[in-house]
Amino acid sequence: MNKYSLVRLMENEGEEEGRPSSGLKATYNLVVTPIGATPNDVIAALNNVVNYGMYMSNLRTRFSNDYDKEFGTVYDRRAGRKPPVTKSMENEFYSNLLKTKKIQLLIPTVEGNTVVFYQKDNPKKDVIDKMLKTVLKNAGIKFTTSEKES
Repeated sequence: MNKYSLVRLMENEGEEEGRPSSGLKATYNLVVTPIGATPNDVIAALNNVVNYGMYMSNLRTRFSNDYDKEFGTVYDRRAGRKPPVTKSMENEFYSNLLKTKKIQLLIPTVEGNTVVFYQKDNPKKDVIDKMLKTVLKNAGIKFTTSEKES
């Protein structure tokens, strides 16, 4: 093997036939097409904390100090120093928290009749897909997903 063929082999390492190397891979964005709903319905569902289900636990952990300031600790409520917290009180608290701290779990962009989640603004595509399935199912919105090259 001569020097040229060794360099050529190293340059092509990791490439499959007809595919670029990993450094040149295209990124794909997730496109959501609502069925029987509008993109604005999808945005409204994404802005309603009730729809996030298990993904709200991240916010609960992240903002536990703010929660304790608002409602007191578990021990305060058990001892009767603070009133019990209802689910609607919690939902209102987290909705206000998301608005005041300007936190968005997913960042959508409306393009025509679709909602696009760009990879540069959002978590990984598989995480977005799982969150969307939870949020839109809880909101009662049927949808299809596809990929769009950046």
